[in-house]
Amino acid sequence: AIAATLGAYLLINSEFGTRLSLDALSAAKAGIQDAMIRITRDKNFSSALYTLNVDNNSADVTVCKDTCVGVGKDQIISVGKVQTRRRKLQAVANIDSLTGEVRLESLQEVAL
Repeated sequence: AIAATLGAYLLINSEFGTRLSLDALSAAKAGIQDAMIRITRDKNFSSALYTLNVDNNSADVTVCKDTCVGVGKDQIISVGKVQTRRRKLQAVANIDSLTGEVRLESLQEVAL
């Protein structure tokens, strides 16, 4: 009986941890999307760090303009946080100097 109870407890905690991790990834994605909107509205937008609250979760977002990945490109780093779970995404936005069009050039999850 104790083994079955322990097994059920571990299974539930494992599923709960997976859910928290997925929520942290969703928060990180929301941070990338928010930064893309800000860049689209203000082509000179850059930020050392701001926090985006997403439901009960959050994302810490950094936007580096021109200096991190090249002129005309912005690097966006977003760390989604849910309780003890963290997920980090890194994106590069390409801004066309003639048309002002903002395109997502790359998006990848990186290690914390």
